[in-house]
Amino acid sequence: AGYRNIDTAFIYGGQTTEIEVGKAINDAIQNGIITDREELFVTTKQWREYHGYDKSLQCLDLSLERLGMDYVDCWMMHWPGPCWESKPRQERDQIKNNRGSKRSQEENDTDMDPWKNAKEGMGKDEIIALRAETWRAMEDAYRLGKTRSIAVSNFTIQHLESLKQSAILWPPAINQIECHPYYPQNDLLEYCKKEGIVVQAYAALGGQDGTKAKWKELGGKLLESPPVVSAASKLSNPLKKVTPAQVLLRWALQRNCAIVPKTSSPVRMKENANVFDFILAAGDMEAISNLSSRLENEVSVGRLCWRTEPLRMLDFN
Repeated sequence: AGYRNIDTAFIYGGQTTEIEVGKAINDAIQNGIITDREELFVTTKQWREYHGYDKSLQCLDLSLERLGMDYVDCWMMHWPGPCWESKPRQERDQIKNNRGSKRSQEENDTDMDPWKNAKEGMGKDEIIALRAETWRAMEDAYRLGKTRSIAVSNFTIQHLESLKQSAILWPPAINQIECHPYYPQNDLLEYCKKEGIVVQAYAALGGQDGTKAKWKELGGKLLESPPVVSAASKLSNPLKKVTPAQVLLRWALQRNCAIVPKTSSPVRMKENANVFDFILAAGDMEAISNLSSRLENEVSVGRLCWRTEPLRMLDFN
């Protein structure tokens, strides 16, 4: 399909995707599809289990070894929060049984507090300093030439503001975030624009974590949403069919977001890249943007990704 931007992460595929990406790139060079590594822009991400200075550098070295590369073009901090200790099944069942029982509110709140299961050294009062150490490692990796840019992912305004206090290299090149019409993140986009941070939208088509109940709550899948389908119909003609997916990607682009749509279909890969020969009219942009305005609380309701993550709403410092 001609893509030259590859987005992967240490944790993807149960820590196997980087290996497969490295093999694919090597095969592409051997088969003459590309001349050399310089033709590609490769992004990978540090995983939260490796927060901290030394561990983050270890994480990058493991990523580079798996990829078979001396450097990546962009290295991101994947998640601003902690890694979790696994709870034994017996403890999980006990917490469920305790809900609604005649216990004090304080006891129930303690059971429900995810921070009590954060790994040692990653507690609520430690995570800011730990992120700062991770960023310091990323700064040094940049100086050493192991990455050509450093970035973050899933960071809120407050996470960026706290990181800014200790950062020497600022701003991050990119903040890769969930962003789509149900979850437009307007304030964060404005902040990143002010700071000179490129916003890169993942789940621009709505993501893969939405359940039937969630889609019903939102009013239907984005790809089937009336303003999206209507815009696709108006833009289509006998020479070119514009799909709802292309409309959603174009909506993101016209909001000055870079996009990283995910698909395993070669046909869809080509379709996703074919979004530069049409423009959404102002009325269609507004109609699609208004999909979030009717949600009672877009901040929580419109969030689709990281469904099983205890701190998925990122409402921590």
